[in-house]
Amino acid sequence: MKQFMLFVMLLISMLSFAQTDTTNKLLRAFPITDYMIDLNDSTKLVQIEMPENLKLKDKQIGLLYGVYENSSATAIQKGYGKCQLIKGNYYYFAISNNSSGQTITKGDLLYTFMEKTKIYNGRIPQLAAHFIRLLDVYDTPLYDRYTTFLKWSRDDEKKVMDSIVRDIRFTGEYFLKENPSMDVLIQKGDYKGHKTLYIMAECAETDVIKFFDYMIARPRNYAGKEWKVSEIFATWLSEGAPTVMK
Repeated sequence: MKQFMLFVMLLISMLSFAQTDTTNKLLRAFPITDYMIDLNDSTKLVQIEMPENLKLKDKQIGLLYGVYENSSATAIQKGYGKCQLIKGNYYYFAISNNSSGQTITKGDLLYTFMEKTKIYNGRIPQLAAHFIRLLDVYDTPLYDRYTTFLKWSRDDEKKVMDSIVRDIRFTGEYFLKENPSMDVLIQKGDYKGHKTLYIMAECAETDVIKFFDYMIARPRNYAGKEWKVSEIFATWLSEGAPTVMK
């Protein structure tokens, strides 16, 4: 996380040097495709595909990060570079300085600054900025990672948060009834001494907010993926529900 924040500061410095106002910028992540070309021993050309209504600029700066794959060791910085070519909705970045020891692969996230839009900047857009998409227990997406930045209101945020609370409660109640052996005693944190499924069955919006604040502050293990929200909430609880100090 510290390495990521240091590079964010570097990006801001570079944009400021170029006399670009960063106050109206938002850092967002986009997955790279499987199209890659080795430009030389230390530079690789990677591709991202953008929706019709979302544009990048030539020479725009980008930072590449791996995503979580069984271990946080894969969710690390894999280099940085600039947009060198634009072909329709496809943007090509020359990425160098990959000192991670990890191979660049399809689905890695390219972070770049985008213009802020006039939306309600709740927790859902902040999750979507890391290309995180949450699903309900039936694998139905709870929001879209692109259109969230076109139109998102306080009411939209409230509806999704209410849906998430209901989904977590439903999951907790279901397993308490059908498989109570899954109930795990929480050993530390704010919920110490309680059991996971009980907390889920009694879930309130304040519990979800604490979890989302943690995800936003520590996005590396979640970024770029789709997750059943009830499953990752249960995992967070069982690991002691780590929270963000404010």
